[in-house]
Amino acid sequence: MFEQNTYNDGTITKAMDYRKFEQIWKELERKPKQKNAALQMLKGLPDAEIANNLDMKEATVRKHIEKTYKAFGLNNRRELVSLCAQYKRELVIGNNTINQTKHMMQPLTGRVPLDSPLYLERSADEKCRQYLQAAQNREESLPFIRIRASKGMGKSSLLVRLCQFLERQQKQAVGFIDLGSIDLSEFADLNQLLYQFTFVIAQKFSNKLNNHTPPDLKDYWRKDIASGLNCTNYLKEHIFSKIEQPKTLFIDGIDAVLGQEKTQNPFLNLLRTWNESEMKLVSEVPIVWPSIVIAYSTEPYPEYGIKGSIMQNVGIEIDLKEFSPDETLELAKRYGLNWSLNEVNLLRQLIGGHPALINRAFFEISQGHITLAELEMKATSPTSPFRDDLLKKLDLLEANENLKQCFNKILSGERCTDEFANFQLEKAGLIKVGQDEVKVACELYRKYFDLHL
Repeated sequence: MFEQNTYNDGTITKAMDYRKFEQIWKELERKPKQKNAALQMLKGLPDAEIANNLDMKEATVRKHIEKTYKAFGLNNRRELVSLCAQYKRELVIGNNTINQTKHMMQPLTGRVPLDSPLYLERSADEKCRQYLQAAQNREESLPFIRIRASKGMGKSSLLVRLCQFLERQQKQAVGFIDLGSIDLSEFADLNQLLYQFTFVIAQKFSNKLNNHTPPDLKDYWRKDIASGLNCTNYLKEHIFSKIEQPKTLFIDGIDAVLGQEKTQNPFLNLLRTWNESEMKLVSEVPIVWPSIVIAYSTEPYPEYGIKGSIMQNVGIEIDLKEFSPDETLELAKRYGLNWSLNEVNLLRQLIGGHPALINRAFFEISQGHITLAELEMKATSPTSPFRDDLLKKLDLLEANENLKQCFNKILSGERCTDEFANFQLEKAGLIKVGQDEVKVACELYRKYFDLHL
């Protein structure tokens, strides 16, 4: 059932197939007493406290926990905690972890570390895992997954977790590329951009080439051939075809190419071509290309006048959703806050469920810097914890008169008939578009822009 893995960081884990784990966990759901004892043990509670909480004897608690780890084919509690940390990390956040969040030096920004208890799984996590797992047994086509959302929604954090999942649990060869780390000067020239892009991908997969040494890219790259063909042919002939195991390429920061006059469309067209020509069985030649997962922010859409999806009809589209009330309540607990659902709803009424804003609010409150009532009072002031986000949104609107007029109409309760403007405002996270109404995304934006527009 298991294989033991030792990784470069020295960690040793027992790897179980995710689907098998879920199957056993669902069987446990039908045994509430056993499940509840195991859940409290995973939280770090001692047997005596579990027995008191569940009104059972300590010996019964120990028996339930033993049955649980044996159901997973494990030898002890420690191995059960380790396994659940891989697939259901939210279950193993004990008091020590929560105490750590109380002493954070700065608010959580950017990519959430892999070992952080502050990462919340959403439905998108499970969808992506299912698509990528199914790809291992697929012979006709491979998934091309597009994860998109405005900034601060957790795209990069999801990517790194999918990368770890495939590498550790599925034994895949994975390569993680962040276009945002490439020198911006490279984006002005397509040949330079694709050369660097090819070089980085080759480097990321270099340890999976089964002793094959690819030719030096400088010698291979021909000036009389289109750079897209140079890129595709080199990766196909000397990288991907040499890797026997299933493989996945992750590309973060696709939005870095947006607005680049000479490279945006050719680069995106290259990805489309890969999806159509290299990732589908179009001849008797087997597919050697990897599955692909890309992530990009939709926030630059208004700045560059983008009026539709940049990868329309390509692959599987995954839109990251805001935190639900229950997810927000769970995150409050992880910050050590003993909140009710009513308090959560008051916060969500102010700032919605945007992960970056929610994390910022919980950081300030958990550190004792501010109360929920004070947060509501100071939300739009010069000392607001949300000031940076508000100023960026204001800059965006001030730079585009058409968007500003459209947003002002929505702000005053009127209807904006400019569908392109509505689309861009939604992708920037400023409005929410429902079936019957279009409204400002949250009360924070309504109050702030009432004052400043």
